[in-house]
Amino acid sequence: MGAQASPLLLTALIGLCLVVASRAKNTPIVIIPGVLGNQIEAKLDKDSVPHIWCEKKSGWFTLWLGILELVYPFTDCLEDNIKLEYHPDTGKYTSPEGVQTRVPGFGETSTIEYLDPSTPWLSFTQYCHDLVEHFVSKHGYIRGKTIVAAPYDWRYAPSLFQEQGYYNNLKQLIEDVYANGGNTPITLLVHSMGAPTSLYFLTKVVDQAWKEKYIKSYVSLSGAWRGLSKTVKMFSSGDNEGIVIDMDIWGRKAQRTYPATAWLLPNPSDTWTRDEVIIVTPERNYSAWDYKPYFQAMNYTRGYEMYEEFKNLTNDLLPPNITTYCYYGNKVATPLTYVYGPGDFPDTEPKTINGNGDGTVNNNSLLACKRWKKQQPYSVTLESFDNVEHVDMVKNKDVINAVEAIAV
Repeated sequence: MGAQASPLLLTALIGLCLVVASRAKNTPIVIIPGVLGNQIEAKLDKDSVPHIWCEKKSGWFTLWLGILELVYPFTDCLEDNIKLEYHPDTGKYTSPEGVQTRVPGFGETSTIEYLDPSTPWLSFTQYCHDLVEHFVSKHGYIRGKTIVAAPYDWRYAPSLFQEQGYYNNLKQLIEDVYANGGNTPITLLVHSMGAPTSLYFLTKVVDQAWKEKYIKSYVSLSGAWRGLSKTVKMFSSGDNEGIVIDMDIWGRKAQRTYPATAWLLPNPSDTWTRDEVIIVTPERNYSAWDYKPYFQAMNYTRGYEMYEEFKNLTNDLLPPNITTYCYYGNKVATPLTYVYGPGDFPDTEPKTINGNGDGTVNNNSLLACKRWKKQQPYSVTLESFDNVEHVDMVKNKDVINAVEAIAV
């Protein structure tokens, strides 16, 4: 007669099976951060600098985000190092001569959890740490295995990401994480600029069969689907992102050189109509339909050339054709219109008139994904989170719990 298992052993085995079954339902998570949402490193070998305190030569260091770089005169060093240069003979965008840059941490999470690795205790430099830590500590996710990030150089735009090999790397990362999770389709979690960046990947890089095999859910947090008013002001007066004190137009020198700034200009469409004025000056007003005269008025026609180059990358807003969740902040005062007084345009900080949104992205852009309800057979769920600001969409407990309900 064979040996019989004790009731205690059976109970333990049943409990273990339940735990395993529960964990098997967890979907691996791949995170694509937003603009400014991951570290960029640089190495210098320059002949000249804008200030005596700026370094000419260095080993690899954290260019974004380094707290010291946000203090004058180091702000001048940062702006000079992080700008891009356009080469009309080749049509290429590069870092300035003597500056090499790279994006660390692809396939890991550390470089999106903390933007300044030297000051992880400062809440100001924390980005996705609370979100990542929630899934690691509560549900047993493993950093670099079943919860990973796909950081990128957010100064560029999707066509250039593709040239740089980013989308090939993203595709391979998703396949690897799928395998790490026991051949479990992943949750693709994207924030801010990460939303249109990933939409390009889903609609123009991979095919439907691949999506159906590897992706269970597509979750966007405050997606900047069709641009935002703030990018228009970046070209005229810059935007210090609220992080550089008493330097209102700081950032313009670099921001004007970014393909991403041109790509994220509000898209002239049913999302941004001719009647929605973004820039007011004594001479005339400008909407998303008036970029050519807008750039001419500030004698920066290179900006219009960039807009023409990148405007069509995602303006068709094709549906991703996978199960989609569009979560967004709401009822937060959000810059909508900028008013310049006599003689102020474009070199003075304008007066801001706010509309609705998440404090950064305007509601009409946040809600652009609603159209997919009628355009794809897969479900599209929209949910607003009142009084949750743009960056807090990756930190807020209610938002994290909502993501948890999808992934776990």
